[in-house]
Amino acid sequence: MPARRRLSIYLIFGSLWLTGCLWLALDLLFQSRGQFGPIPHPWEPPLLLWHGIIAILSIYLLGWVSARHVLRWWPGRQRRLSGGILAAFFVLLVLSGFALFFTTDDRWQHFAATAHDVFGVGVTLFVIQHWFFARRRDIRSAASRP
Repeated sequence: MPARRRLSIYLIFGSLWLTGCLWLALDLLFQSRGQFGPIPHPWEPPLLLWHGIIAILSIYLLGWVSARHVLRWWPGRQRRLSGGILAAFFVLLVLSGFALFFTTDDRWQHFAATAHDVFGVGVTLFVIQHWFFARRRDIRSAASRP
């Protein structure tokens, strides 16, 4: 993959992950108590807005990566399990993100928010694992060449 494309993928998905983590940290650790309940941190709304905008870009990018990366490497049977789990996490993140946007029932909203938080933090491990195995294979194949 050309370096520019790889950089754009890393920037978009990294920005999505970073805005989500920052929002989660502010929501869990920096709320204050008001007369009528919790008061969100002032940075939460703009972070959530940016997270949503970047999420729209990332859905397009996810489709592009699926069409190019997955279809190219799937027949080779390399890292299918980690890639499949990673794809499942992305689908669950997209579905729970849409549920947060479109559900109005408080119970479903809470369920979608908890699921989105858990999947968002959990996907980190699978991204690192999927990337690490690719790097390790590349290093091994480079070392075995004369």
